[in-house]
Amino acid sequence: MAKSYNQKGKILYLERILQGTGENHTVSMQEILDELTEQGISAERKSIYDDMEVLRLFGMDIRYKRGKSGGYYLAGKANGQTSANEQETVDGQCAVKEQREAEPVWVIERKQSQKEEKQIKLLCEEAARPQVQRWFGPQVQYKEKELGYFTAVVQTAEDPEFYGWLTRMGKSVHIAKPKKAGQAYRDYLKSLAREYKGI
Repeated sequence: MAKSYNQKGKILYLERILQGTGENHTVSMQEILDELTEQGISAERKSIYDDMEVLRLFGMDIRYKRGKSGGYYLAGKANGQTSANEQETVDGQCAVKEQREAEPVWVIERKQSQKEEKQIKLLCEEAARPQVQRWFGPQVQYKEKELGYFTAVVQTAEDPEFYGWLTRMGKSVHIAKPKKAGQAYRDYLKSLAREYKGI
């Protein structure tokens, strides 16, 4: 294959590399770069971090295991959920989420982004209630709407973590207010799509 052709498929090669990993079989950043080089693909660490974030947005549970034998690996089912007693690097830039025993996801996320949180109103399908409650917690203001829908007023940071969860929820959860939040999410998705135009 021509090098330029392979370059466009970089994220697909990265996905294939990660599919062969597990908690007891990790891959380092250097090993990823070496493997891509063998495929005729040049890449920098930052671009790999960006690609990993895109794969997370589409549901791959990519984690980072610290220590001498540590590295990146694909954990469990690709549903974005995390387990207690684990530490994972969110974006490859030392943004480590400390998972504490018995603490639900919404508690951990709230601790990380308190300074950047904004109030956002979500319109949700009834079937999405368990996922919404697990992510944001029981103290959130929920209100029944028309049949089969409810709203949730949440405090959250408009960051890749929130956007990733929102993407995984698909059409079952929408940003209702403020409009700027919806526009920011749309622009974020567009910026990601532009990165892979032509693949």
